Amino acid sequence: INETEITNYNATFEDVLNLYKNFLNGEKLSEEEKNLISYFYNIKKEEFETAISGLNYSNTAEQINKNNIIRLYGKTLQTSISKLEQYEGCPFSFHMKYGLKLQEKKELQMRSLDTGNFMHEVIDLFFEELKNNNLDIKAIEDEDIEKIVAKIIEELFQTSKYYVFSSTAKFKILSRRLKKVVLTSIKYIVYTLKNSKFEVFGNEMEFSKNSEYKPIVVELDDNTKVEITGKIDRVDVGKLNDKEYVRIIDYKSSVKNLDFNKVVAGLQIQLITYLDDICEQFNFNPSGILYMSLIDNIVKAPKNLSNETIAEEIKKNFRMQGVVLADIEVAQMMDTSLEPGTSSNIIPFTIKKAGTITESRSSTITSEDFSNLQKKVKKIIKQISKEILNGNVEIKPYYYQKSTPCEYCNYKTICCFTPGMKGNDYRYIHKDDKQEILDQIREEK
Repeated sequence: INETEITNYNATFEDVLNLYKNFLNGEKLSEEEKNLISYFYNIKKEEFETAISGLNYSNTAEQINKNNIIRLYGKTLQTSISKLEQYEGCPFSFHMKYGLKLQEKKELQMRSLDTGNFMHEVIDLFFEELKNNNLDIKAIEDEDIEKIVAKIIEELFQTSKYYVFSSTAKFKILSRRLKKVVLTSIKYIVYTLKNSKFEVFGNEMEFSKNSEYKPIVVELDDNTKVEITGKIDRVDVGKLNDKEYVRIIDYKSSVKNLDFNKVVAGLQIQLITYLDDICEQFNFNPSGILYMSLIDNIVKAPKNLSNETIAEEIKKNFRMQGVVLADIEVAQMMDTSLEPGTSSNIIPFTIKKAGTITESRSSTITSEDFSNLQKKVKKIIKQISKEILNGNVEIKPYYYQKSTPCEYCNYKTICCFTPGMKGNDYRYIHKDDKQEILDQIREEK
């Protein structure tokens, strides 16, 4: 600090504290700077020490002891994949929500969760209606779809669960929009199945003690057990050359794709976990994990398009994202219109005119890669479960491509996470391309 910078007590006191912080970090100080620190320490000892204690404060969460962990979770950790993913998002946030069960106050507003649950339920009831009336989904016409969906929606709106949709004039307008989106989505779902040799194996397949499919059980090294419950939106199966292939489909009310960086970071392991369990139970071969967006996107194209062209553009917008098996015959089972020199409107797959896969316009992996991914995710689940049962609740949110869970966390006023503060730092996730990640997993074997 130069003499000209010494203006008043408060301003200089802050500069002196910064000097002292630099000194603690190993920076050398001049004799004048040391004397200045001594001066402020001697005239305002209590104030100085209080301020210094803040420099040494570490914003960390203590590890929970074993007895308290058992009180929180019991001797068997009962969880879900989405909960395990949240733990990897930030252990402290997981502890607040699922350990201490802190919940925010409910408000009367239409959240994405409400609309997402509603759309899922309509789709599930639609398939149930077809089954109960022995209707073939591959033969059903649009007029029948519209009647069935309209009946389902009207009945759901009469229930207390979805009272918010008719509670105000604003929500009623949003509800009309939602009806249109649901209907368009279901018509696309029917289209994908009509143009596929895959059949629906199950809808809303539940893994729980009281359902047909039992929880996924993972045994840790110390013989502790983890029971994973949850639901799969849809499972399809197709047969080719005496082999049965399975694909897992997840309906999303937003746009989502499979990010292999998030997979190996434990943030996107749900579909692979279910795929692995289904393959193990029924001896199926993995052929795809796919996200189907239930969003009715606006078609951006020149004016004066024909109805047929508009319909094709809409289908492209609905095309499922994710990853499928690098096998042209299997891909053609998923989309029977897929021929050499064309791209699929159903799955992320393009075939060159020469009859080979266009890698740059397809999202595919080999059967070996599927197997390696399944083994990798099993290891990840075990590691996350160990961390939870060891009582690790550190404040450690991830940071990936300028995104962090802190942006939408309900507990940030409790943890007071501040990057740069002692004890506070992100878990940085590097972005590698798909092949690099698959090669790394292969080398781990």
